[in-house]
Amino acid sequence: MASINSYTNECTELDQCLAKYLLKLSAGEKLPSTREFAESMDASLGSISTALNNLEEMGAVNINRRGRLGSFLENKSLGILWSIIENGPLVIAQTLPSYKKCEGLATAVYSLLRNAGVEAYFTFIRGSINRFKALKNGQCHAAIMSELAADELIGRNEEIILRLPPETFVSGHNVFYRGKQRKSTKPLRVGIDNASYDVKFLTEMEFSGMDVEYHQMSFVQIDSHLQESAVDAAISDLDHKELLNSGEISSRPLSDKVQAQLGGRNSSAAVIIRKDSEPARIVLSEVLDAGEIVAIQQKVVDGELVPRY
Repeated sequence: MASINSYTNECTELDQCLAKYLLKLSAGEKLPSTREFAESMDASLGSISTALNNLEEMGAVNINRRGRLGSFLENKSLGILWSIIENGPLVIAQTLPSYKKCEGLATAVYSLLRNAGVEAYFTFIRGSINRFKALKNGQCHAAIMSELAADELIGRNEEIILRLPPETFVSGHNVFYRGKQRKSTKPLRVGIDNASYDVKFLTEMEFSGMDVEYHQMSFVQIDSHLQESAVDAAISDLDHKELLNSGEISSRPLSDKVQAQLGGRNSSAAVIIRKDSEPARIVLSEVLDAGEIVAIQQKVVDGELVPRY
């Protein structure tokens, strides 16, 4: 039997078309006849038969042929079908793995895909806006970000395929202040990170109508900005709070008004894809289970499981 790599390197457009069709089927579903396949794919009967046999030989599918009753899909391998269609790993853009929840989320998604035989590769990109651009530009098949960012950034060409519970992306957000402010505090100098949709959105909401002056900064360097730069206040997630343990820095929750509008979407994780990525939609929808993801993530957060991604 040929190896997966040797086959996928030589697979034809017909192989990929058949793989895409079979990927959509569930176990027990009836296949079109060889003639119907041939007519729809503008191929000969012999070519269709050969391609189906090759897919079976590779272990991509098992087909139960019942004579006059037709052929039925017994089972399929998501991993092998994906390799034939894409000839490469499923690439997922995620935020920088600088805190436990992120590592747990990446570990959960990676583990579930690996268990399904799907090769996955994570590319870590700071800022949901940058991850969204990577998705639009075809640099990844899926992107993970907060539900808030996903809701606001997607257009007619993207879709959310999975929404996770609150506190799966981050634990939440607080407003952090320089503890000992300078005498001249008007306008209030507020740090804002334009690469992070969440931080930018929350900052503009929280300080709306106030006398403020925005200063561009990276929210992952909020500690140095509050301690050393001209920034008086900034919003950051609670998972980086350990950076802000200086007595010079104080904090408070987001205002009740802002929290009511958010509904927890700033802390919930979401997975988005391009609408034209049908294979990615099928694979991720079949593999990613919200309950399993949360359970694996929590084990990483609790130190019961070593991160792997």
